[in-house]
Amino acid sequence: MKEKVLGVLGGVGPLATIYFADLVIKMTDAKTDQEHIAMVILNHASIPDRTEYILDNTKPNPLPVMVADAKRLQNDGCDYIVIPCNTAHYFFDEIQKSVDVPIINILEETVSYAERTVPNLKCLGILATKGTIISGAYQNIIKKHGLDYRVPSEEDQKSLMHIIYDEVKAGEKVDICEFLRIVGELKKAGSDAVILGCTELSIIKKDFNLSRVDIVDSMECLARRSIELCGKKIKA
Repeated sequence: MKEKVLGVLGGVGPLATIYFADLVIKMTDAKTDQEHIAMVILNHASIPDRTEYILDNTKPNPLPVMVADAKRLQNDGCDYIVIPCNTAHYFFDEIQKSVDVPIINILEETVSYAERTVPNLKCLGILATKGTIISGAYQNIIKKHGLDYRVPSEEDQKSLMHIIYDEVKAGEKVDICEFLRIVGELKKAGSDAVILGCTELSIIKKDFNLSRVDIVDSMECLARRSIELCGKKIKA
């Protein structure tokens, strides 16, 4: 059987891209180098900020750069493409239209995984950038699955953006107590589980070993589905 090649449209952000590749390798049931997935990784860090553009369309548009990168991955022979950035999925349909290679949708995979694994799931909390929240991307998919959702208060969203941009992206120490407080507020508001809908938040889960069934990591969901589609087994 022909080896499947996974294209990673990365740089959004750079640390999240490298963490995604690390997850794919660590989650693959492989005993030798040759049993791992072949990946072509574009860690294109200069792509304009996605949230900035979503909030203000006069800012530089990241779409043309991401379309060019998707075409480059297609030309490199990739069978599937992933974008390890939830906010970038605001542009998902336009990027998918530009290539024939299927793009794995991190939002869809995350909600589907939560539905399968969280007992008695009725409501999902969404932790994401302001751009992702305003776009309604997760809300629309959650409603499509017949579930309810909660989003942070305005003040908690500001605090979360500080954690994402001024701590994780900046390589600074994360205020884990504040992060867990925001998670707790979403649980108090009726969420059965909380989605880490920003790949920088996935890095927090890794760094602080937050292994909880009520915290659903979008990056892990994307890595899991990538492994399956590329014909490999997930490590037990």
